[in-house]
Amino acid sequence: MDGNGKKNTNRPVRVEDVARVAGVSPITVSRALSYPEKVKEDTRRKVAEAVAQTGYVVNSFASSLRSGRSSVVAVFSSNVRNPHFANVLLGCTEVLEDNGYQLLTARVGESAEEQRRLIASMTPFRPAAMLFTDLLKPELDRSIISSAGIPVVEMWDQRMDPIDMLVTMWEADAGRTMGRHFAERGFSRIAYAGLLFDRGRRRLEGFRAALKEVGRDCELVLSLTEGWQPDAGAAAFDEVLDRLPGCDAILFGSDILAAGALSAARRRKVNVPTDIAIAGFGDIPVAAHLDPPLTSLGVPSLEMGRKAGQMLLGKLRGREITERIVSFPAVLHARDSTAR
Repeated sequence: MDGNGKKNTNRPVRVEDVARVAGVSPITVSRALSYPEKVKEDTRRKVAEAVAQTGYVVNSFASSLRSGRSSVVAVFSSNVRNPHFANVLLGCTEVLEDNGYQLLTARVGESAEEQRRLIASMTPFRPAAMLFTDLLKPELDRSIISSAGIPVVEMWDQRMDPIDMLVTMWEADAGRTMGRHFAERGFSRIAYAGLLFDRGRRRLEGFRAALKEVGRDCELVLSLTEGWQPDAGAAAFDEVLDRLPGCDAILFGSDILAAGALSAARRRKVNVPTDIAIAGFGDIPVAAHLDPPLTSLGVPSLEMGRKAGQMLLGKLRGREITERIVSFPAVLHARDSTAR
């Protein structure tokens, strides 16, 4: 920074440079940026003009390391292709950013070791809170998170002993809802295709339990390794028809898979739902506009994200959270793809 307040491109602008241009002390600049309500209006104006003139950018991480007070909420997710992740992030952002917090998103790996390594690398930055939008691996040493002593919200997990707080949807209950729908529609030769990790497995268990109540079962289960590609759904549809002749209904683990199956049905000139019914999970916006409109279980991910943000904000403000586990129900949207 030269004497005229212009940037020296050889180094970043510092608080001292802003203070020199504003004619105040560096500590006054820091106070004006961090606690503007404690600084006179005329001083705030001078500092704001100096910031604009110098191009100074506040380094939130550096500030938190110096003061121990962070405005960053670390968000961890292992599957950024999941459309519900975006809704959770949006809902949480609406709550937290309006109250002075910023979300920093990191993609965490699928293994416990990858999860541990990334969480450990984030801890030195002293985030104000942590949000996990995917399941933590059961074998992960959860003490590396709880020892940070900050608010933590886990999402989607099915266990009753969260590290701190949990926002979820009980997958077995969601599966039962769709199982009852299939039973009411009179389907008899039923298949399931989807990921069978913890949540998918529990959803399938609930689905089968509801079918067994009326003397039916899911005769074929395809365990897929890909849940967010239409091609995987199309391939699964072909495999179901080859392995289960006379199949009259398939539940897919995601709407994306179901959309691929609808495409495969058209290719094979199989009528949906006259010849075979197809349902999905998630009720993404396009589900109601497919041909035919897709029956799906709605996931209130936006509302879940808002609730997670509210719980974190309450903890950050020192409020006692009386309800540490909050569950949202899945909502059945019965459409033409399972009509009879």
